[in-house]
Amino acid sequence: MTEAGADSLLIYGFTAMLAHSLMSLGQTLFHRYLGHSRLGGRFFKNHIQFHHVHYAGDHVVSTRYLDNGDNNTLFFVMPVAVVVGLSYLFLRLDLLVVQLAAMSLSFCGHYYIDNQYHVARSWLGRFCWFRRKQQLHFIHHRHGNCNFAVIDFFWDRLLGTYRPVAPGGCPATSVAAARPRSSET
Repeated sequence: MTEAGADSLLIYGFTAMLAHSLMSLGQTLFHRYLGHSRLGGRFFKNHIQFHHVHYAGDHVVSTRYLDNGDNNTLFFVMPVAVVVGLSYLFLRLDLLVVQLAAMSLSFCGHYYIDNQYHVARSWLGRFCWFRRKQQLHFIHHRHGNCNFAVIDFFWDRLLGTYRPVAPGGCPATSVAAARPRSSET
């Protein structure tokens, strides 16, 4: 590989990491300031009155992910469109494509993993990293003023909203202390 090719890969990698970090920070801030504040309007109402009602206390999982059809996705997509639009003014086309791809993958990853946290016997439960992050997410459902992140909980550490899992290493199962709700509720 030529030196120019290696430099391009480094720039692409940096662009992708920065794009994911911005998506992760945005998810955390939106969750905290719109999902848990009346400022969020419909987003707040849907998040608190549906998601946190169906996944509360020891009932943080269900046989399938419960969705009331009132999707909050547009609240996250709109600022992404603004960022990508502004980036178009400043980035070369190849970096814009890398940024858009990384932000899209990050968005889908946040959405998918958040859903999998709430599915009993998720296939991701075989991984220690998933069970650990799932437990951090369940703490959020028990104490709504902490652990707003979905993937990158270092944002909660920086924002002072991190609450750790009780000591003891990686939980043996993803839902050891949780009782699943039936998908009909």
